[in-house]
Amino acid sequence: MKNHERKDKEIVPVIDEENIVPYEKWIVSFSNSRKGTVRTSFREFFAQGFYEAYDIVMTYAEKQNVDIRWFKEKRNCGASFSNHVFIKLESCCTYCNKRFNHQEPIPCNHYKCQSTFCSRDCCNDHIWLLHNSK
Repeated sequence: MKNHERKDKEIVPVIDEENIVPYEKWIVSFSNSRKGTVRTSFREFFAQGFYEAYDIVMTYAEKQNVDIRWFKEKRNCGASFSNHVFIKLESCCTYCNKRFNHQEPIPCNHYKCQSTFCSRDCCNDHIWLLHNSK
């Protein structure tokens, strides 16, 4: 009798698809003043809405001791920003899997390799293990 009852029940999805907020790509502009010069930098990241983006940007600014100039969705920034690829706000090292926030992640210089690294040591180990063994 339980099998019959089970067949009559409607299958309900686990995720409420009507209330899902999609991830959007955001751009943030920071300013950092050192030794009398003001340096402006841009980063991009994904967030599900304004409040999540605000939280991510504020947390990063506090950790890195930088000032936030502005942040907004990349699709609303105009052609000069929309067609440009910026450094990610937080990157993950391909070799050691640590999150890092350096100004410039170190890319692999091997042909068609998209890996990025937190240090020169991780990059060298990656090249030695992956690219030199072939």
